[in-house]
Amino acid sequence: MKLEKMRQETFKDYVALAISEYAKDKIKAGTWSESEALGLAEKSFTDLLPDGPETKDNYLFSLFISESTEEIGIIWIKVTDQKGFIYDFMIDEKYRGQGYGKRALSTIDEWAREHGLQEIGLHVFAHNESAYHLYKKMGYLETDITMVRKIK
Repeated sequence: MKLEKMRQETFKDYVALAISEYAKDKIKAGTWSESEALGLAEKSFTDLLPDGPETKDNYLFSLFISESTEEIGIIWIKVTDQKGFIYDFMIDEKYRGQGYGKRALSTIDEWAREHGLQEIGLHVFAHNESAYHLYKKMGYLETDITMVRKIK
């Protein structure tokens, strides 16, 4: 697996997709209403990445199979005080279920060691079972669990 700094043109495409997907996830999780989700998602990305892929302490990578020139996904990690936090991680649908997610996370572990990080955290939506299981297999531990009960 190869990490390359995300190019500006890739970033524009990524942000458009990521905002839409984040809004859908927040709706599905019951956190945001459908009417507010897109606006709140746009604000979140603008606040977190005010300088786009050049935002300080944020590392946005395009993922490639070692010899390939075809991008298979992205990973965005923010570094604070020797701790990394994965804000986003996507493997293109046609590459899912083939071990590339595991390889990408292992590559990020190598990158983290090279950059002196002591840990990497992330958030996963409860409805994203495949991601949850991948993270568990890769050794990520649950640190907080938020639960909700719908009153009807």
